[in-house]
Amino acid sequence: YKRQKYGLIIKLLHMNILVLAAFISPTKGSEYSVGWNYVKHMSKYNNLTVVYGASGDVLGDCSEMKQYDLEHPMPHVKFVAVHASKTTHTLNYLNRKGIFPYSFYVAFKSWQKQAYQVAMELMETEHFDLCHMVGPIGYREPGYFWKLGLPYMWGPVGGANNSPWALVKHLPWKGRLKHIFRSSVNTLQMYSSGRVKKALRATDLLLTATTENQRKFYELYGKESIYLPENCIDAEIRVNEEKYCRPDTYNFIIVGRQDDRKNSLLFLRSLTYIKDKRNLHVDVVGDGPAREALQEFSSQNGLDKIITWHGQLPRAKAIQLFNNAHIQVITSISEGNPTTIWEAMSYGVPTLSLDHCGMHDTIDDESGIRIPIHSYEQCVKDIARAIENLLEHPARFKHLSEGVVRRAEQYTWNKRELVILDFYRKTIDSFNKHSK
Repeated sequence: YKRQKYGLIIKLLHMNILVLAAFISPTKGSEYSVGWNYVKHMSKYNNLTVVYGASGDVLGDCSEMKQYDLEHPMPHVKFVAVHASKTTHTLNYLNRKGIFPYSFYVAFKSWQKQAYQVAMELMETEHFDLCHMVGPIGYREPGYFWKLGLPYMWGPVGGANNSPWALVKHLPWKGRLKHIFRSSVNTLQMYSSGRVKKALRATDLLLTATTENQRKFYELYGKESIYLPENCIDAEIRVNEEKYCRPDTYNFIIVGRQDDRKNSLLFLRSLTYIKDKRNLHVDVVGDGPAREALQEFSSQNGLDKIITWHGQLPRAKAIQLFNNAHIQVITSISEGNPTTIWEAMSYGVPTLSLDHCGMHDTIDDESGIRIPIHSYEQCVKDIARAIENLLEHPARFKHLSEGVVRRAEQYTWNKRELVILDFYRKTIDSFNKHSK
């Protein structure tokens, strides 16, 4: 097996790969980290030409990545920034001002046309063995790189799932309208987007970020795909064993932007059902438009003594909190595979989550607790029961942590590198087969 594995690496070493990673940054999480981790690891084996459009918060802001490339040039990587044109900036105006965020997709389509022109110019002077669209993760804007005539790999891609109505209907009215609008547009686009269908037909290998998306793409488009989370663990797996030595409190942690999608209010409601909270503490890391309402609910329901609201934190401080946490909580209405899943796994921290999205695939019964979604009140009460069970049987925290360490071995970048190299081979084989 080892001989075959390293034979594959040697065979595929230093292919020239054209990469579209629209968002990329060595310091940010989420979509940005997906692009960065891919480039960081796969450039060990191949020459990458990376076309990107943002390393900052605004489409066209490439300054951070440009500066990093100047100060820390990477062997085998050529970064090509595509700055947003005046047209793209104008189309993105309503999104940047927070008036109508969905106008971003119109602007992004304009940027994708720019990126495609740049890619065609690159192909005039450079040879590429394969094209990989790493990002964006969402399927809604498939871009145009699939038209380049190269072996084409797309993904991991997601976004085909809609938020559960059982959770959406309990949001504040603005959040409810937003999710209804998103689900309606998403459903319409899944069935009607001609460009998505063309892109899928031209894709030699499709990767889907969750098994739910894998099923959706097959049901809607008849397109086979391979399940692969968009990110994974990029750190040594280590556990702070001291936190299990007769602790006074058991630390729960929530990390992320506090908005309607994160849905942290559901967890706070669960806390109100727990009778004995003496050994329970909750760290909330992150800021956002829902924070004020969450803190008001906390005050009104006597939860202030057990919750610390940290807001935005430097990475070092957030890591310290993860290191001391006994369990992470995710009650999001919609996710792909949140970055915090991998962060928690790298510290041996189990996750308590609603049983959907990427959490359904990543967490198992030995490494976390998954709460089925039947109704809002059922989720609230089931989470409360799960917490009470943990507090009554605290040895379970350690048992779940050991399960996380075992589970984490499946999701390391060391393994991911070899998997993607094999996918390159499959992509080229599929392209050659259909070209005959």
